[in-house]
Amino acid sequence: MELLNPLMLWGSIAIAIPVILHFWHQKKGKVIEWAATQWLIEKNLQQSRGIRLDNLLLLLLRCLLIVLFCFFLSKPLLKWAGAEPAAQKIHLVQPNSLIINNFKFELEEALKKGEKIYWIQNTPTLLENISQQPTTTDFNPLILQSCLNKIAPVVNEAQLHLYFINTAKLAEVDNIFVPFRFSLHTVVDSLTKEPKPYLVFANTKVFVNARNELISQPELDKNTQYQPKPVLNSPINALILNQDKAEIQAITASLKALAEVYQLPVSIDTELANDKTYQWVFSNKTIPTQSNGFLPTTLYIISNTNTTPASRLGYQQNIINVPNSFSPQLSARVFNGELPEWLAEVLIKHYGLNPSEPALSQQQLKALFSYTGYKKASHESEFSKILLLVFIVILGIERFIAIRKNA
Repeated sequence: MELLNPLMLWGSIAIAIPVILHFWHQKKGKVIEWAATQWLIEKNLQQSRGIRLDNLLLLLLRCLLIVLFCFFLSKPLLKWAGAEPAAQKIHLVQPNSLIINNFKFELEEALKKGEKIYWIQNTPTLLENISQQPTTTDFNPLILQSCLNKIAPVVNEAQLHLYFINTAKLAEVDNIFVPFRFSLHTVVDSLTKEPKPYLVFANTKVFVNARNELISQPELDKNTQYQPKPVLNSPINALILNQDKAEIQAITASLKALAEVYQLPVSIDTELANDKTYQWVFSNKTIPTQSNGFLPTTLYIISNTNTTPASRLGYQQNIINVPNSFSPQLSARVFNGELPEWLAEVLIKHYGLNPSEPALSQQQLKALFSYTGYKKASHESEFSKILLLVFIVILGIERFIAIRKNA
């Protein structure tokens, strides 16, 4: 037997309450007038001072009710002997050749023993031959959670073994809930690396190097693979359409600071020039419509605007909505001098220069995966119903005896 909330058992100390009330009720007594009382001597009128246990059955029932109620609140889990088969081993495998190659021996042994192996998919499918991978190889924490949720109802009790590639994308969710006891088998993909993008401005290249640092220098890092062409090969033309002078000054100063740190050629306009194409547009009232000066890749940073919906543009992913204005009085980011740093983050995200994220540590994985105990919840529900029924029956007996004896 296991208690989910054992601290509630401390409430059983309350059995002292009916015991105290029992003796106090006896000691109080009642004065009964009797005609021959005058003939009794004074010492015979004194009350008995001994401790007597009257209505002992009623006292025991009341104490039992308190103990039973505390036991009910402690949420006991009772495993009936022979009621459940031994936990079976179930293997959930990410459909990836790297996983198959690393855990080929374990999976082949599991197949020989008749243990069930499922591909981790939205709808889990049985694996019969490890050399045949499914056509759909998508994997993310939501797919893993969906697979676990669909496995739980069809299994009585299991020991889960999860096989997947350890990546930082798993941390996109706060928790992954596993219904049974589980073991994690992970591998880090250190071979598959996509070429990184970079920017080119005249003789300067801006990129993320092998140490995950955003730097600008004439040559690319030789220890990192980059895309054959830069994602941007022209100066950054910024258009500031904000009307507030304080906002214009704050944005201009931040863009100049960003340009100075990373050696970026940034051109700043406060009015639309027909002979330019703009990469960044700042506004606090309206979103400009598409024209010759705006590209599908133009980044729009809209501050303090609720009047013009973002749906006016066909490329909503290039819109950043800032709830407050960029004035020092209303923006803590501007007041604390953090706007240039924030613009650098925007630059990195917009052009895909994000540093590669390392795999999760063992401590992070343990914190991410949580055991919920799917089948134990059903045992708890059944046993709790029995306890509640016993409590009601004893309460009925106690009330019946108390009314009959007026105690």
